[in-house]
Amino acid sequence: ERMTHTCLMLILFLSWRNVHDLRKNFSSWFHAFSYFYDNCLQNIREKIDNMQVLHKCKDSRDDHFA
Repeated sequence: ERMTHTCLMLILFLSWRNVHDLRKNFSSWFHAFSYFYDNCLQNIREKIDNMQVLHKCKDSRDDHFA
């Protein structure tokens, strides 16, 4: 799930034309995302953080009603 999340965030927030643009020469999607996150604009970081909070809230809601 972590790989899916990091890959999706790169797809959404990074300009790209092919897979190499997303991952560059990093050894994993996680490392590529970490580099991107550490170097992106603050407003993009806030959007990514907010998306993560929303995802966790939905998971908690689903667990509560399961």
